[in-house]
Amino acid sequence: MTTRSDSNVEAKQHQIPWEERLEDHNNKKTEYLENCLFRGCNPETTIKTLDSALTSIFNRVQIEDPTHPAGRRPLLCWDLLDPELGWTYIRLISTSLLQDELAPGTRRHYMRDLRLFCEFIVAKPNIPGRTTTVIEKYGPIALNFTKYDLPIHAQDRPVKKRYALSAAVLHYFYEFLRTDYLRKHKLPHAAARDYFAVVLQAETGLRVSELLAIRSGGGSSDVDWAKGRIRVFGKGKRCSGKRIRWVPLTPMASAVLSVFIQRFRSMFPISDEKDYLFLDKNGKRLMPYQYAKIFRRIVRLAIDFGVPLPEDIRLHDLRRSFATNSLEKNPMGYRQLLKNLGHTYPSSAAPYLIATDGDVEEQQTDLIDVFIDPAIDKWGKK
Repeated sequence: MTTRSDSNVEAKQHQIPWEERLEDHNNKKTEYLENCLFRGCNPETTIKTLDSALTSIFNRVQIEDPTHPAGRRPLLCWDLLDPELGWTYIRLISTSLLQDELAPGTRRHYMRDLRLFCEFIVAKPNIPGRTTTVIEKYGPIALNFTKYDLPIHAQDRPVKKRYALSAAVLHYFYEFLRTDYLRKHKLPHAAARDYFAVVLQAETGLRVSELLAIRSGGGSSDVDWAKGRIRVFGKGKRCSGKRIRWVPLTPMASAVLSVFIQRFRSMFPISDEKDYLFLDKNGKRLMPYQYAKIFRRIVRLAIDFGVPLPEDIRLHDLRRSFATNSLEKNPMGYRQLLKNLGHTYPSSAAPYLIATDGDVEEQQTDLIDVFIDPAIDKWGKK
């Protein structure tokens, strides 16, 4: 998205070389991230996600700038604080988020992160490494966000369809991975990693971030073989650190984990991140975007093989499958299910669950109704 900029503040900024303005912007962002780290945000998850989100947001809108080599440039933080044009840029960012059909929760997080960054600049208008302030160098600043620029924090209906796979479909999916995907993959250790990652997530209901943060080596191993469980660093309140919980391994997950570690884990290259359970081809920690790309490819192959999977199934649907199937087996075990999912309140588990017709007729009570979410499709029969 491109727009024109023609305010007095922009004219003043054009007198400053583009490279210097970009350096000031990046230094201010780094100062903000360091402040978040000081306040307790996790450097491996929250800080990296926040850094990536801010970079993405500022690149969403391009404005004309004759001082830039390309004649136009991405937004800088000073643009959003411009008393005259700042609200226009915020509106353009909102429009771009809508055009990309991002989920309401994602739009809310993006705009919240952006607003907090702008509030930080207004509260601390210094420019790191400079003797001048933002106001002295770039002109007046104002916080242009209003309550109307932030999506309402409510139970969002999903933009994309959500699924819960039945136990029978999951078993068929596992068999495809074990008998066909493993056999045909050029890299057996990578195929074994993919197989185990899918099985572990579907058998334990872990979030992708929790799954890929598991360590299996060194003095900080998260695998407790004696008690058949794994330690998980789950979601916590913003800037409060992770919540630690222990999740039991099913016999299936335990068996696949044992084979993967004994036979395939050592085949990955050694790096400074070798203690993580799931590694990429370079021996580095497998990242969520890599895992998502692998999963999309696996789904296409599985459908071609004959596995009855929905084409638009996503990794988080494995977590929903675990939650739904667990509640079907033991409708009154909701408290343990909440604990395994890493939730505190029943309402927060609702997006992961759906009832079958049999549940509605035979087992559903007012208590179980809390978990039912009509926005999820149960895929396959028992």
